[in-house]
This record gives sequence, C-alpha cells and structure tokens, in this order.
Amino acid sequence: MDYVHISDSDLRILDLWSSGQWNLENIYSPLNQSLQSNINSYNPDVQAGSEVGWCWTGAISKVYDAHSGYLWLSKKMFSWEDRGNWLWLWRQHVPEKHKFLAWLCLREALPTAAFRFRRGISHTDSYPRCFSGQESVLHCIRDCPKAQLVWQALGISDQPVDLMSWFLHNSKQRPFRFFSGLWWIWRSRNNEIFHPHDHWTTDKVIGMALSLEKELRNIFELQRLSIPSTISGSWIPPSVGTFKINCDASYPSSGARVGFACVSRDWKGRWQRGCLGTIESRSILQGELFVIWRGFLLAWDSGQRDIICETDCVEAFTIVNNLQDCSGFIDPLVLKIRDIMS
Repeated sequence: MDYVHISDSDLRILDLWSSGQWNLENIYSPLNQSLQSNINSYNPDVQAGSEVGWCWTGAISKVYDAHSGYLWLSKKMFSWEDRGNWLWLWRQHVPEKHKFLAWLCLREALPTAAFRFRRGISHTDSYPRCFSGQESVLHCIRDCPKAQLVWQALGISDQPVDLMSWFLHNSKQRPFRFFSGLWWIWRSRNNEIFHPHDHWTTDKVIGMALSLEKELRNIFELQRLSIPSTISGSWIPPSVGTFKINCDASYPSSGARVGFACVSRDWKGRWQRGCLGTIESRSILQGELFVIWRGFLLAWDSGQRDIICETDCVEAFTIVNNLQDCSGFIDPLVLKIRDIMS
C-alpha cells in the first residue's frame, strides 16, 4: 500500500466485515488487486484464533495502536531486540545531563582522545592521564587506574566486561551511585586535562560522587512521596493575594564565598523586591539556607504575609520543613527560617 488515506485512520474490522464478507468499497486508501485478494481470502470469524473475535497479539492489552504496530514491524523486519532500545536509559530517575553522558558513552561518541584521533582532531589517541594506551570510552570511564579507584570505593565492579552489559547491570542494581560515579569520573578527567594546576584527589571525586548520590536519592524520595517539586520549566504564579519568592545560591569551584540572589513577585508576576550578594562560606547548603532566610526577610519587611518560597535545593527544603533528621547540630539559619514561617 502506497499510503493510508486519512479517512481510514480510525477504521475498525467491524466497519469492513459484515455478514461473512469484506466491504472493501468502504476503504478510501488505494488497494491493488493482490492486496484485495489477500484480504478477501482471510475470514476473521474462522481464523481469529481461540479467542472470540479479532485479536492483536503485538500488545499485552490485545488492542492495536501505532506504537505496538511499530515495535512489531521493527522486530519483524530489522531483527530489533528490546535490549537495543534506549527506554531503560531515558527512564532512569537521574538528571538529563547524566543520561546524555551515558548515551554518549554507549554510542562511542564521548570526545575521548581516540574519538578525536579518528576524526583528525588530535595527533594522538593516547590517554593523557595515565599514558597506558588508547583512550577508549571503556578505558576512560572504567579501566583507567584512577577511575578504578573511584569505582572500588563506590563498591561497583568492573563486570560484566562489555560496555553495554556493564551499564545495564549497574543502572539496575545501584542507579544513583552508578550515574553519580560516572558523572564525576568524567568531570575529574576533564578537570585534570583542562585545569592541570587544579588537581582533584581521588578522595575528593569519591566524596562528590557520594554527595551527588545522596541528592539524587532525596529528589527521588520526594517525588515518590508526591511532594510537589519546586523545579519547573517555567514560573508558575501563586494564587491571588499571595506572593512568591524565588531564590538560589551558587558556589564556584574555588574560593571562599557563596553567591546568592532572590526575587519576590505577586500573583501577576510583577516584581516586588529582590536582592543579591555573597557570603563568606564554602558550603552551598549554607548559601541556600541564607538566601531563603533573606527572601523571607524581604517579604516580611514589605508587609507580605501570605508567601510561597521556591528553592531548587532539596536538602535545604527537607531540613527547613523538618523532613530530615539533623542528628544534633542545627544551623542557626534553619531556626531563623522556621521562626519566620511560624
């Protein structure tokens, strides 16, 4: 069939089969003689199988749709396997940048020395960190001695041997730890190449991977408990009469100061008040807590009482709302924030 007429998009067998014969004149799509003969030779009442009526076996629901039809054709015509698709990766509960990094690895598209050498961008394919041979994707992220130290500390084995099986196994067993380790091993490699005077120790890389794993677990747990996420692709206005504070903090890779900024807007999105600055600290969490407290002060001083505060720091959110056991010491900023909220 050359094409399917749009009028036939919602056709059912019931529309074409009645009284034991096909009514092909109801089809707008062009059918050649051979196709008509094949259809007329099929009797759905007799040949539908053990189940009553017509049955589509390409889906568990037994109901045909375009998605299940495409998968059936792919397996039939191209020997496509379920393992060959990428749904297992795109459905991971990790940030998109981590999924994209994994996808680049599995597509052998990570810009390693071997990748750049094959394309004439680099004069050598050797690994600049350990000079132990070709910098393939597998060597860069797993088999390099420096990478192995990180994986061993994280408790992740180098088995199975091949790249795809290794990713599939670890993304199912310990997804948060695996993707965190992968991310910081790649970041560490780039930092050592582009910033040779700012060397990251193995302990630092391990610590950052464990910290990221904890954050990913917190995010997933909040989503699992159906706590509304404060991270959104666009600003969502509050209800009438309510003011919304948006705040954030940032910490550069080096230095002893954390930057912060916050803004207060009404239900129409109109700017009310705002502030930005830096504080002396090496803790991004303290910066996030400080800017939350500063935002509440701005709103309070301007007479705003019905307030929503949005932050992208899950750890600050859980601590302020007493959802996390602080085990002893509590930052004074947390107490100040809770005092204003009460």
